[in-house]
Amino acid sequence: MVAYQHPSGLNPLQRFRQAGAILRGTSRAVNPAWYLNALDLDLQLHLRVDGSRVDSWIFDRRSKAWSPGPVLDEACALDLSLVPAFAEQVLATAKQAGAPAIGLILHIADEFATSELKPELDNPGALAELRAQIETDPKAVLDDASVIAADNSWRLVPYPAAGSEAIATTLCLSHRWAGFLDALRRIGEEKNFPIVTRGISSPLLCLMALPDLKTDAVTRPLIAILPYPRFTLLAFFNEHGDLRLLRTLQHRGQRRPTNLRHATSTTAAALELADPEIYLFHIGDATDPQLAADVQVVFPATSIHEMDWQGSRFFEPAMGAYFPELLIAANIATPAETPLAAAHTFSDFRTEGWASQDFLPIPKEAGELFPSRGEMKLLHSAKFARIGFAAVALLALVWVMMGMIAMIRQPEWAFNTENSQVGKQRLTMVTAERTRIEHWDNLLEDRSKAWVSMELLSSLFPPKSGALTKTFSHNVRTESAPAQAKIGFVKEWKITGLAREDALERLSVMNTRDGISAIFNEVANITGNEAFRTDVGARSIVVNVKTLENPGYKPAPPEEALDIDESSYPFSFDLTIIQRFESSDPMAVKASKAP
Repeated sequence: MVAYQHPSGLNPLQRFRQAGAILRGTSRAVNPAWYLNALDLDLQLHLRVDGSRVDSWIFDRRSKAWSPGPVLDEACALDLSLVPAFAEQVLATAKQAGAPAIGLILHIADEFATSELKPELDNPGALAELRAQIETDPKAVLDDASVIAADNSWRLVPYPAAGSEAIATTLCLSHRWAGFLDALRRIGEEKNFPIVTRGISSPLLCLMALPDLKTDAVTRPLIAILPYPRFTLLAFFNEHGDLRLLRTLQHRGQRRPTNLRHATSTTAAALELADPEIYLFHIGDATDPQLAADVQVVFPATSIHEMDWQGSRFFEPAMGAYFPELLIAANIATPAETPLAAAHTFSDFRTEGWASQDFLPIPKEAGELFPSRGEMKLLHSAKFARIGFAAVALLALVWVMMGMIAMIRQPEWAFNTENSQVGKQRLTMVTAERTRIEHWDNLLEDRSKAWVSMELLSSLFPPKSGALTKTFSHNVRTESAPAQAKIGFVKEWKITGLAREDALERLSVMNTRDGISAIFNEVANITGNEAFRTDVGARSIVVNVKTLENPGYKPAPPEEALDIDESSYPFSFDLTIIQRFESSDPMAVKASKAP
């Protein structure tokens, strides 16, 4: 196997080269099993250790079938030289089943120890943060400063029940099997075959079977008793089915803990669990036949339910001595359809993965050695992208060469000087003709037509406006400018007439730049004559209105006044409009002679 280096010790180019080597030398880019949970794989090997025996079973999710797995010697936990032989059996089993990977789930049933959190961490909103922190820095979370992180793993177990003294407890498992799982993963990497491992707590997982076994409504507190060869786990739930406390009683060489009755009764009393229902789990051959009677002494009025796995989905006759944890793990994603399954505890333990937490994960440094799944997909895509770019470049080169060949075959490629002289002469003639046309088009530009000026007069003084026009003159003159290609011009209108009171207001509006500009723009829009537009930067317009009294005015009633009667107008006016076009205006006149 190639010895890969941790990316933190490599520069970017070295990291890229190592990632490329991983891409070429492994199946991580095409086999997603490298990055999946062991419980999500189709082929699973479940190993259960409880201190007295080791059980090995193969589960095929495709056929839902269980079969005996490779035999595991418990000495593998201490003697890693025995692991390769066991790994060969695991790989042979997986290949025989036609699976691209195998998930190895180690059910640890020989130890279970809880520790308290620091009192100042009693914040339900910080559960997610504490869950991540306890994996990397348990001393910052635990209320015991003497913990040795190198020898054990801690995981958080929440107490969702209202009224619990703490938000959670911590579960501790040793690293006794960590070397065994690490060795299996390394062998899988050497063989380029994913062996995905997971170390879970059997008692914590076994609690998830309670909703399947209690099918009626939850109306009273619950106590679950889980006996194992080396310890007994007590789980206390309130009347809503939510976990309040986990307590472990060590057997210390006995068949059952000597203080079971006292511990169960005093804890129930301390938690104020009145008249609880008691569920006694039968797990393998570890249950003492007298255990139920022993507990009944301190709970004489309480019915004790002894779990009968037959008839439940956690029963597999082929397994002999019955261990339900294996089937619970294989079916944990599917909830039971009972009232207790809807309780906050069991819903969260299933969906958030609290019950199936990995106590022996791949070390952080080993996990960081290989690129992530997204990075491997990107590298894999880049490989095909390079091929695609090369193909595109080749096609582009062929296309260019074919274009050049087609160009050479064109008649125009056979060029001679005589044809060029003829073409040049034609171009000169066309250019001269174009210049002449542009010159006359400029001279004939629609600058000042009489009918447009008459339209201006009707816009200045519409009918019934109270004004009588007497004279109207319009003239245009150019403004010569030496050495300029174009010359500007000035247009001038002079209008005299008589006005009544209502016409004075219109004359005052005309006597402003905005007022006269509005009238000119209106004429431009009506006639389509661009010469009347005032929004061109090279144009300006000036207006001057003079009003005087009409010496011939004779007062008369308005209804008797005629529009043509000059004596009925009290005022006379003199209106002058000057519109200037600069040499830079589009309508400026070309100063050169016609070509």
